[in-house]
Amino acid sequence: LGPSGCGKSTTLRMLGGFEIPNSGRILLAGKDVTRLPPNKRNVNIVFQDYALFPHMNVARNIAFGLELKGLHSSAIHKRVMELLALVQLQD
Repeated sequence: LGPSGCGKSTTLRMLGGFEIPNSGRILLAGKDVTRLPPNKRNVNIVFQDYALFPHMNVARNIAFGLELKGLHSSAIHKRVMELLALVQLQD
């Protein structure tokens, strides 16, 4: 998408709410989320470096964000299984 240092990671970090732009706005689905904290945005980022909870297994790491959103445990389980199947880690 571009050479090192051109702003790819910074752009993703701003979309995720981990950095705030110096100017302009961030619109997601037409909604201004520029000052919205990361946990209030409906976006996710998978970091290149190790960003998992080491004391949790893969399923628990996936479920963590869904639990924070307040989903019912049955919905969380279903979604976790769907995502694990998507990346062929369901077993």
